[in-house]
Amino acid sequence: MIKAFIIPLLFSQLCLAQEFTIKLNRKEYKIHEILSQYIQIESISGNEKNAGEWIKELCLQNGLHVTQMGSENGNFNLAASIRPLDSGLPNIIFLNHIDVVPVGDSVQWQYKPFSGRIEAGEVWGRGAFDNKGAAIVQLASVIQAGKTFKKSENLPYNITFLAVSCEETQCSGGAKYVADYYLKQLNPAVVIGEGPPGLKGIVDTDTSLSLFGISIAHKRAFWLKLELEVPTAGHGSTTPLSYSNRDMVIALNNVVSHEQPVEFTPINTHLLKDLGKLEKGIKAMALKHPHAYQGALVPKLREHPEVFSLLSNTITLTSIHSETDIINLIPGKTTALLDCRLLPNTNREDFLAYFKKQLNNDSIHVSVLYEMPPMHPSSDTTKFYKAMRDAIQYVYPEAAIIPIIMPNFNDVGVFRSKGIDCYSSFPIQLDLEHMKHIHNYNESLPIAPLMNGKLTYDKFIGSLMLYKE
Repeated sequence: MIKAFIIPLLFSQLCLAQEFTIKLNRKEYKIHEILSQYIQIESISGNEKNAGEWIKELCLQNGLHVTQMGSENGNFNLAASIRPLDSGLPNIIFLNHIDVVPVGDSVQWQYKPFSGRIEAGEVWGRGAFDNKGAAIVQLASVIQAGKTFKKSENLPYNITFLAVSCEETQCSGGAKYVADYYLKQLNPAVVIGEGPPGLKGIVDTDTSLSLFGISIAHKRAFWLKLELEVPTAGHGSTTPLSYSNRDMVIALNNVVSHEQPVEFTPINTHLLKDLGKLEKGIKAMALKHPHAYQGALVPKLREHPEVFSLLSNTITLTSIHSETDIINLIPGKTTALLDCRLLPNTNREDFLAYFKKQLNNDSIHVSVLYEMPPMHPSSDTTKFYKAMRDAIQYVYPEAAIIPIIMPNFNDVGVFRSKGIDCYSSFPIQLDLEHMKHIHNYNESLPIAPLMNGKLTYDKFIGSLMLYKE
């Protein structure tokens, strides 16, 4: 019993004491310096190969065993493990993605978006947070584990860094391809994916409290395409009683102006109650008893879309397009795209029926462009969840840690849909201002928190590798 607690503690203290560096081309670099180099390799979704080859070489030079799982743009995936995958060990997998979203108008950036500039204690550029920053912190901890356990026998787990393509576009060549063709070889015991950092200012009655959420579920993407054709006279000088742009706008207004109903589920109810424990007064009472205080609570929650989205399905109009941009020509066809996000318990057919009823136009053809598979939330009572919670608490002793559902999705859903325990967390402290720049201009990541992120993953790994039940 003593060994079960002392050895993981000593492992964590050893990792903390060391000045950690990563080897590359016979030189040693700190974590943020490696991140800077990674950012400089452009890897917008569908063009991951160059960055993937670079991260592959980095893994090989630091003693990891690499298994290629697709080698072209849009299908470049690799697993880098402390033991070969054919060892057959159950696997603790750290999942990340190579691709990044486009930069938009590069003139709007303070520094060039792929500069990887190190300035004012931060690393700047597209992917600094999502997802190259989290990936390099994961990789640093996997390399650390490889060094620590390279001579150990009878290890209970392999440890693997899994980098995949096209997470941002959800193409079929990324995580889905890996899960379809390499799941047995990977033999995952748990998958740790990208997730929220620790944030202050979330709890109103104690704005200094740092709150870490460990994601045990996320809403699933359900992307819709709407098409409407209405033959009309083409000249814009005479307005028809019915034409595609007009009718589509009316139907879309029916949908987007309608307030989505609240759906209390076990997981979001649990989340509200956990938040209530951190608040005080009437707010604490309402959050702890959301059903009883629903009438007063729901209007307040609607004022905060980032919170309310955890309690409802959401429908967001992202694009509307007609077949012409000539101002005096009435188009005969109009198309719209909607990003819908469904709570884990939502039935797709029920949602589609609800959606079509709200449109109130049977002439609009509705098709599903993409949908994530149904999946059950991961349990917050497993040894993996407890190990992550305890690791965060060890590094951030004053923080609060709760299981959460995420409004956005990521690749862990592919593995969760196959019944594998999945948890998402990027255990660094970050401020809300930095969060505004993710998928936006001037994305950056502070250097100072990176070693704490690595130490948290070290503690998580150490407790699972050395603890004996």
